[in-house]
Formats: sequence, structure tokens, C-alpha cells
Amino acid sequence: MNTIHSILLRPERKATPRLVTEAKIRKTGIEGDHHFKPFSKRTVTLISHKALAEVSAAVGFPGNAHEACRRNICVDSLPEENMIGRKIALGDQVLLEVTCYCAPCNRMDENFGKGAVEAMHEKAGWGAIVLREGDIKTGDAFVVL
Repeated sequence: MNTIHSILLRPERKATPRLVTEAKIRKTGIEGDHHFKPFSKRTVTLISHKALAEVSAAVGFPGNAHEACRRNICVDSLPEENMIGRKIALGDQVLLEVTCYCAPCNRMDENFGKGAVEAMHEKAGWGAIVLREGDIKTGDAFVVL
């Protein structure tokens, strides 16, 4: 079973991210995150723990890769295919729809080290909108529908 590995909130745009064990997902995003706003096509971001491990190994990054990449939800793994339009169930309540690929920016080289942008090619995660609200916690099931 694929699960939620970790959850991250970014209270402000460039603020230090904060790992949490549970979160409230609302139509406008995750409570406490700076992307908590209506009319965005990426109110929640997702990334694969497996992909982050590969990126970290490629650039020799020793720190917490989820904090460094700044995506909201890190799951065990994601399919290696275009996810746009796919629905994702988190726990027993939350339903998301993937709307975009989150291309790696130069901030990845700043956070992980030189070469991270290249290493993240096709691994940088996905943006999604919330179709059904609810609460999630680390260890909850993650299913691509």
C-alpha cells in the first residue's frame, strides 16, 4: 500500500517550511500553507519520496529532501507517467485532481546543491486542486485512481 510519507506547510512564500503529522485539506488548499487561496490550479503539491531519494543521491544531498523541495505532500511513490487529469485519494476523505506538473526551478539547486534541477527532470512533482475536503495524516493511504 502506498502511503503519505510526510506533510509540509510553508507559512509564507520563502519562509522555512514546517513538517507536520496531520493537516486539514480545504477547497482552497491546506490550512496554514501560503497557497491557501481560491482560484489556483495548484492549491496542493505532491512529490514522490522515491524520486526525492534519487535526486538526493544524484547530488549528494544529506538533508531532509522533502523540506528542501518544498512540496506539500510526500508520498511513497508516484507513477512515472503524465498525471494531469488523474484523481488521487488521500486517506478516507480527501480527493484531489492533478492539474499540472511542478517544474523544478533554480531554487532546487540552491536547496539541494548544483545539479538538482537536472536531477529533478520529470521527478519534481505535481500540482492539484481539491475536489473533496478532509483531514489527512502521515501514514494514511494514497491511491491514484
